[in-house]
Amino acid sequence: MYLKVAIPRPLDRLFDYQFSKSDLGEITAGDWVMVPFGRSKLVGCVVELSDEKPKLPDGVELKSVIHKIPEEFSLPSELVQLCKFGAEYYQYPIGEAFFSAQPPSPEKELGTRKIKLENMTAKEIYLNEEQAMVAATIEEKTKSAVNPVFLLEGITGSGKTEVYIEIAKKRLNEGKSVLILVPEIALTAQLKSRFENSLGYLVALWHSALAEGLRQVQWKKIKSGEIKVVIGARSALFAPMKNLGLIVVDEEHDQTYKQEERFRYQARDLAVYRGHLQKIPVILGSATPSLESIQRVRDGRYIHLTIKRRFSGQLLPEIKLISLSEERLVINEKVKTPFAEKTVQIMQETLDRGEQVIVFLNRRGFSQFILCQDCGWIKECPQCSITLTHYQRKNELRCHVCGYHQHIPEECEVCHSHELRGMGFGTESLEEELQLLLPEGKILRLDRDQITSQKRLEETLDSFRNGEANVLIGTQMLVKGHDFARVTCVVVVSADMLLKWPDFRATERALQTLTQVSGRAGRAELPGQVLIQGFDLDHPVIKVLQGEQTQESFIEDELMMRKELSYPPFSRFVRFRFQGKNEPLLRKKVDIMVEHILKESENDRSRMMGPSEALLFRANHEYRFDFYYKAPTIDALMKLSKKLKRMSEIEEVELIVDVDPYTS
Repeated sequence: MYLKVAIPRPLDRLFDYQFSKSDLGEITAGDWVMVPFGRSKLVGCVVELSDEKPKLPDGVELKSVIHKIPEEFSLPSELVQLCKFGAEYYQYPIGEAFFSAQPPSPEKELGTRKIKLENMTAKEIYLNEEQAMVAATIEEKTKSAVNPVFLLEGITGSGKTEVYIEIAKKRLNEGKSVLILVPEIALTAQLKSRFENSLGYLVALWHSALAEGLRQVQWKKIKSGEIKVVIGARSALFAPMKNLGLIVVDEEHDQTYKQEERFRYQARDLAVYRGHLQKIPVILGSATPSLESIQRVRDGRYIHLTIKRRFSGQLLPEIKLISLSEERLVINEKVKTPFAEKTVQIMQETLDRGEQVIVFLNRRGFSQFILCQDCGWIKECPQCSITLTHYQRKNELRCHVCGYHQHIPEECEVCHSHELRGMGFGTESLEEELQLLLPEGKILRLDRDQITSQKRLEETLDSFRNGEANVLIGTQMLVKGHDFARVTCVVVVSADMLLKWPDFRATERALQTLTQVSGRAGRAELPGQVLIQGFDLDHPVIKVLQGEQTQESFIEDELMMRKELSYPPFSRFVRFRFQGKNEPLLRKKVDIMVEHILKESENDRSRMMGPSEALLFRANHEYRFDFYYKAPTIDALMKLSKKLKRMSEIEEVELIVDVDPYTS
């Protein structure tokens, strides 16, 4: 028998092998096999089988499968289909797509960790009138429509999670399993507890921070159907659920559902496709739905449901604008983060009442960079075209792109001056400065540098939730879905950083972020307020937050602009990134390839942009040029992509295809 195997390497093809049934037994699509590959041995996934020997070049011998991985690790047929579709749609090597679905270390037994499977007593949950109506509509449409997709738009604190639980309970009662996707690992532990208490079923977490041995044990039990509920980040999309009956994508708008390395898939969209494959309902939930999902509602592809009131009955928090160009600023030589005195006063009053404050700043580190005060020298990463971020506590400079780090230099590398100063601000410096401004504040920080493990994450969130701390500083990690009953004040340190980003999605993303972070305030009985600081607050996003412009008119304006410029959701946006270590040679080859593409009469030049230097021109010693295409159809995208792949192979240029990119 002959196999076509997907190998986890960035190569755009399947590889042929042979095997003997008498030696290895039956092998089917979805099985994993150990095969020779060059001088190494790799685990690959069987995609196709045949009893006809493939045609080979003269002198080439077909290699044999070394051994078969135990069947308990085989992929269900729907995951094989999902990976094949994903590789084709996202124009990525098929082996990389299958690698995303590979069980944890299938080539070896990692341990026999015990998981207690006895179910708990479910606690009754009560839905208000709006929630009950939404749940009833989902049930009705699920029975009458084929694999419906629901866009559940509910304001922050409206109780979308209770609706998820109610629908999940019905699917479990039918003997089916449930998959819940969330945008951040930080949310998984909180939701696990809520779902277990309400459903009475053991819930498995699924994300990259789990120990490999635990993930392997869970993988087996999920596939066998012993575990019926999984909550996880985007990689949980590939969990081998048995008899799947429901997929929920919470905070569906969130950009973290887009994988930015290796197989660059959009988990939300692949979740919808998996629902289509398995003919089951998919619920996309958000307080601020993506424009792509809103347009799909208008096109009749999704069913739109809304919840317009908070579950607690409390009103949305009051929005207060703090103009840093008009208000009196805190003057303190030890405080470099811009704070208005009014902001600090309101935070202190909140703490005096025994309530809690969240401070949002989407920038890590102590300073943005180190500057020589005498000659203006700035320390950059030797591998990337970006400045090194200053971390005071570790006495180091670090690159957020490649991970390069070094001790802070004692003198300027150009003029040897010792007058080096950190410029800008970040969450690390903010933590120190707030301790000066709020002397009695008990402060915690939630960012990628501080949270180094799942245990550290849970400890930080529990400490704040239990009242051991009353101020929580954080980046995007704290924006999404967290529920803290005593938080009544949220401070956005610098709205300008969100509003001025050079990206066609910037305005949409700013509204989503500010709405989500605002929603952390006043979620229980106590009323909330949100302080938005900035130098230029005359912006449509701010007008929507203040109620001066409706969200509907904002969406109309954005969609009209996108349509006129042929941006998503009215096209499939794709970035072709060319990379190489020799900048002049790379530039020349890219120009030749793109010029050839532009000369072809069938291509619409108005839908193409570039080639141009990437926003981050050099990363990990490689130079990068970007060429963008706003494809009118998927077929047009694939046609151009395959053509550029062939040309880059001939020119020996590395090409990365990124469909629907979310970052520059």
